[in-house]
Amino acid sequence: MKTRFIPILLALVFTLCLCACSDGPQATVITKGQTTTTTATTTTTVTTTTTEPDATTVSDDAQTTDTTTLPSIGTSEGNTETGDAIARLAISLLGTPYKSGGNGPDAFDNPGFVAYCYKQSGYAVPRKATQIITYGLDVNPEEIQPGDILVFANEIGEDAGFVGIYVGDNQFVASTNPTTPTKLHKLNVTYWSKRFLSARRFI
Repeated sequence: MKTRFIPILLALVFTLCLCACSDGPQATVITKGQTTTTTATTTTTVTTTTTEPDATTVSDDAQTTDTTTLPSIGTSEGNTETGDAIARLAISLLGTPYKSGGNGPDAFDNPGFVAYCYKQSGYAVPRKATQIITYGLDVNPEEIQPGDILVFANEIGEDAGFVGIYVGDNQFVASTNPTTPTKLHKLNVTYWSKRFLSARRFI
């Protein structure tokens, strides 16, 4: 009697196994010469927040090389065309790299920049600040005009060691050092006003 139920029991177990497997993953049959490729696509959303930098207070020293307005050339009463031309050339060379012993036009040191600008207008000026301050006409600070050479001490109380070309609006251009190439400076900030020695006119 028991042996008669064994086939029935086996058939029932086989049927239950088939039902359980029908919900699982289906096998994929790939015939020869056929390739099936499945690509998974993932979408990622990134949210970026931009924060404006806080305003900072700029010291006088930093302001010596920070300006946004170029001066007007050719508006100073009594100024010469040559002085204006020298000032315009100085402005056109803003950003030129600094190089010790550089005479331009691709790179300058501090006195080399001044000498180059004057040479283009047919004027020879000494190659050292200590010599420049002894040549030319000494100009009253209130009468400085574009093209005049400004002479400064490197440190307060020292002798002449730095020169630049005045371009108007209380600004001058100078080739400063390797980290601060030919740049526009503000004459009326404390850093430069305390080091100012003389303005010289060679024209």
